Amino acid sequence: MIRITVQSDVADQIRQADGQVELVDEKGNRLGIVRRPPTADEIQYAKSRMGKSGPKVTFDELIARVESL
Repeated sequence: MIRITVQSDVADQIRQADGQVELVDEKGNRLGIVRRPPTADEIQYAKSRMGKSGPKVTFDELIARVESL
């Protein structure tokens, strides 16, 4: 694995993002996607939903649906 250190202002932007962050180079070419870890509140909410009825999808299916929007 390669480790890249970003400047603190870039790190702050990633930390404050509500969802995934697309990384691009100076020409706008996609380098990758950063997904921040879920917050404690998001984890608690997800745990509270466990066992509830309704449609179920995998995480990969959910990401694919979101990215298709």
